[in-house]
Amino acid sequence: MTQKKKILILGEQGTFSRRIRDALSRSPDIECVIGVSSARQRDRLARKTQSTVITVLNDPHSVQHALKDVFAVVNTWGPFLDRDYTVAEQCADLGVHYIDPADTREHATGLTHLARKAEKTGSLIVTGAATAPTLSAMLVDMLAPEFDRIREIHACIALSKLDCRELATARAILNYSSVLMRMKEKGRWQEFEGWSKPRPVYFPSPVGRRRGYLCDMLDLDILPRLYGAQTVTFRTALSSRTGSVVLSLCRWLKRRNMIQNLPRPAAMLLRTLSRLRGIGNRHGGLGVEVRGTKNGGRAKHSIFLIARDGNSPAIAAAPAIALIKKWVREGVPSPGIKTCVGMLDWPSLRDEMVDYDIVLVRS
Repeated sequence: MTQKKKILILGEQGTFSRRIRDALSRSPDIECVIGVSSARQRDRLARKTQSTVITVLNDPHSVQHALKDVFAVVNTWGPFLDRDYTVAEQCADLGVHYIDPADTREHATGLTHLARKAEKTGSLIVTGAATAPTLSAMLVDMLAPEFDRIREIHACIALSKLDCRELATARAILNYSSVLMRMKEKGRWQEFEGWSKPRPVYFPSPVGRRRGYLCDMLDLDILPRLYGAQTVTFRTALSSRTGSVVLSLCRWLKRRNMIQNLPRPAAMLLRTLSRLRGIGNRHGGLGVEVRGTKNGGRAKHSIFLIARDGNSPAIAAAPAIALIKKWVREGVPSPGIKTCVGMLDWPSLRDEMVDYDIVLVRS
């Protein structure tokens, strides 16, 4: 009988982490261990799941102890904005494989200092295993045959009002809104402010029209390199116009040094808006528009992953789930530091979304 691979899932076990836990725990080849940061949460979760639940603090000794006999870690201990690489560092030290869903350039750049150590111990450290950049690049791949040359790529994540990432996204946006971001426009790298340049973004029903703002994502580096695009943008759209206005006001205050973090009243307001009937949208997804040339003429095509009724976390969770299953089934490729882009095919990602109300729409 084949010995099960022990997978440690770190995080506060919200909707996103729970999707990963539930999917992996159903695999006969995987033993899930859940790591949470408090004894109270450990005891509460232990009553609800058949998986082993342990307390793991964010310090090297605690993490090292938790990694005993672990094959791979899925680290959802975000937001990944404070340059804290404790978990990844311990994995690299011990030869344990590692996955996180971080989609920011700063986090990916910070991980590179572990490359030599990971290669030496045989650890594969993977970041970006989430909607962006893994699935956004996958959608571009689907459209690429429609073009002789790709000139522009415009991507947008539309969050659902039921999506727990809205508040986390708001905090993350404020953290980088005072920093200039690099984006390729018309062949030149230029600097823009985060959460700026709003524009309407149109998703198929039932998501509908959204207002998207520029965000500093890994895609802004990866997509120009992969496809030779001269312009690449990435936007995030909250579920309600009111929420976008609240966040824009907070950004304005921070840029004038009147606040540092998302104020408690603003966080409470965003949370309240998500619960009010008639404000915001229960549906979300990912959209990519590609422009270029075909047979000497201009061409434009769009593709969307639409998640109805709060199922957008299933899109975000699919890459981490599919990658762990692939490693368990086929083994782990060469060690080092990589983004998840190109490590999975569409059928494996689609299989992790098939049980949810998610559809692929092309136009």
